[in-house]
Amino acid sequence: MATSAYTRNSTTSVDATARCDAFGAGMGIEDRRLMITLAQLRMLEAVARFESFSRAAEALGVSQPSVSAQVRALEARYRLRLIARHGHDIRPSPAAEALLPKMRALLALAEEIESALRAERDLLTGALRVGYSTHQFVMPALSRFMAAHPGVRLEARSMASYDLLDMLRRGTLEAAFCTLPAPEPELDCLELRSEEVVLMVPVGHPLAQAGAVAWDTIARTPLIRREPASGTRKVFDAAAATAGISPLTALDLGSWESMRAAVIAGIGVGVAMRGEIGVDPAVAAAPIAGGVKVRHYLAATPEMRAVATVAALFETAACFVNEDLP
Repeated sequence: MATSAYTRNSTTSVDATARCDAFGAGMGIEDRRLMITLAQLRMLEAVARFESFSRAAEALGVSQPSVSAQVRALEARYRLRLIARHGHDIRPSPAAEALLPKMRALLALAEEIESALRAERDLLTGALRVGYSTHQFVMPALSRFMAAHPGVRLEARSMASYDLLDMLRRGTLEAAFCTLPAPEPELDCLELRSEEVVLMVPVGHPLAQAGAVAWDTIARTPLIRREPASGTRKVFDAAAATAGISPLTALDLGSWESMRAAVIAGIGVGVAMRGEIGVDPAVAAAPIAGGVKVRHYLAATPEMRAVATVAALFETAACFVNEDLP
């Protein structure tokens, strides 16, 4: 029986090979020459990313007519609309949008291969674009990554968590450290720590001495908060809604440092994670009644997660899971 099974598999293999040979014979040299190239993929991805032919051409260092011609050639070859044009409004078509993650992963892998060939081994050269929402949590991991891979140029941007998620999905970032209520289902997420959301008050403020602060007290307290795209804010707002209150916002700010300065100046009470405050001589953490929890993740798209630089960052970050902050 084993011999018979092997024979069937062998026959299937021969049949498949024959079909492949027949297919190859049917594909002429001209057909193979017309297969999509990496240069065309770079142009199509750049037009989709910038939503502009001129900006795509500038970013790639080529002429705009060249970019336009290559995109038109792809559309003609595959008989598909890849870039939708409505006057000056340029956007990727649904067909192109669905393939963008694979295009970006392929282009990133192609760049990695080129770097490996030039450097003779991975990660001697290259670049990694990473975003973060909370500098207190990520700098030790970034420092270790840079020490381990000094040839990789790291570009790090600080933004609110949900803005970072948008940039991940658009391909503007390869990885991001985000504060979220739960992992995003379509992303690869490594949980690094669980944090308590607290009120940030000046040292000596009555709320710092009052124990857990009740929600009815919070409802009457002017709050200083991060922008609506902040993960901490979204979790706090959801908890406030569950408690049946509408937070009283005194000021929205775009960074933790600005919020800390506003708290010290007496403008209001901040909303932050306990780990952000740490041991600070000027501000203190006041817990919220019932407790409000949030989690901090390193996230990437599944396609980018396979890229060596991103994989190395995940490996480095895993060393800091639940690490005590300095």
